[in-house]
Amino acid sequence: MFKSLFSRRARIETGAEVDAHVSPRDTDADWEEIGRTNPYFGVLADPRFKTENLTEEARTEFFQTGEGDVRSLMEHFRRRYPDFAPASALDFGCGVGRVTRALAAATGDAFGVDISESMLAEARRTPVVGAAFGHEMPDRLFDWVLSVIVFQHIPPERGYALLRELMKRLAPGGFVTLQFALYRDPALAAAPGGRVLMVEGLPVIANDAALNALPKGEMVMFDYDLTVIAAILFSAGVVDFELTHTDHGGFHGATLYGRRAPA
Repeated sequence: MFKSLFSRRARIETGAEVDAHVSPRDTDADWEEIGRTNPYFGVLADPRFKTENLTEEARTEFFQTGEGDVRSLMEHFRRRYPDFAPASALDFGCGVGRVTRALAAATGDAFGVDISESMLAEARRTPVVGAAFGHEMPDRLFDWVLSVIVFQHIPPERGYALLRELMKRLAPGGFVTLQFALYRDPALAAAPGGRVLMVEGLPVIANDAALNALPKGEMVMFDYDLTVIAAILFSAGVVDFELTHTDHGGFHGATLYGRRAPA
């Protein structure tokens, strides 16, 4: 368990007081449970992808969403960087390989890493040329480091350290795509997890005492500090990046597109 970065109690406009001395949840155990019971739904929360509903047609559609996402990301990069042509990619939080498989087709060399052995077992069930999967980050450099809808489910106390490790795998001149939750609407104040609420245009930072009372297998949302993210990226040589807004039902965040300076 990790000590919370939040060391005070915060009061939001409803008058509710929130304990800010809560140890972050063991989200690794959550994701192993999700991977064991509902691996596809855990990645994309659509009823079609629940284990009891999953058909081969739905499974095909699931992986097609990964192809569409990678295609959109590549188009975005090419508008900003005409020379974008990665020959390798690292997919952090790969799940069952929804994005990794598409990255393998696009680059010829993609590695997916995930904490859940059950997710990885499902990812390996249908081999794909150019794709490999593992529990640990490989000790090598990649032209494109990617992580989408992953960090938002990792306590930031762990996530910042993981981001530093990811940046060690980014090749000089390489590209990065990262998505983080940054704050949430006040209506979601009761949602467990480290959170940044926007109250009258100003941030209120808190943690929720209900976090560790949830049953195993829950997906929890955690908000990150963009200043810390920028500091980690800058120190890794990613000094050129842009953000686009994301909104997952009131959980606001950003997708970051950047490039590490050449050697």
